[in-house]
Amino acid sequence: MSNTTRKTRRKKKKSCGCSGVLVTALIFILLACLLIFTDVFSVLRQKIEMQLYPLNYREYIMKASEEYDLEPEFICAVIHTESNFKSDAKSPAGACGLMQIMPETFMWIADLKDADVQESEIFNPLVNMDYGCYYLRYLTDHYEDLYTACAAYNAGGIVQSWLSDPQYSTDGVTLYSIPYEETSQYVDKIRHAEEMYEKLYFSETQP
Repeated sequence: MSNTTRKTRRKKKKSCGCSGVLVTALIFILLACLLIFTDVFSVLRQKIEMQLYPLNYREYIMKASEEYDLEPEFICAVIHTESNFKSDAKSPAGACGLMQIMPETFMWIADLKDADVQESEIFNPLVNMDYGCYYLRYLTDHYEDLYTACAAYNAGGIVQSWLSDPQYSTDGVTLYSIPYEETSQYVDKIRHAEEMYEKLYFSETQP
């Protein structure tokens, strides 16, 4: 074998070795970029979700959660669904404040609580949240199911007739089907928002 042939083979071997190192390096760089991109995307996604599911009045929420034995993410979900945390919100039907309480319901709760309040306090975030959570606790105790209570919070006493109809409930406690589309969507929104608030603010992985 000529010297020229040996030199050519050596060059080829060196070239292959360099190519292998280069490919490995490129793979590591691509993996690093992928990890960085994934991390950045995850942070960006969380920030967007936190914009869509804001958390205000946390101190009030935790206080109401303890007082009325309601999970904080559930309270947040109801407020988000009702008013998106707008304390001055007022619906066309006249529901007011963070938890969209009707004035007559507000005063009825005041009587139950034996509280001396003015109807104008319905827009006070602390009072509105307290009364809204009191009412949710009242409904949950009455209906014995959290999401049936949510349906009643939205639709009122007609929920009792749904529970008596096997088309909508088989146990008289849980609503497997809700005939009012608005109420059905309302309960679904609360369930979804509850999951989001738990993940974003109240899970064990949160700092």
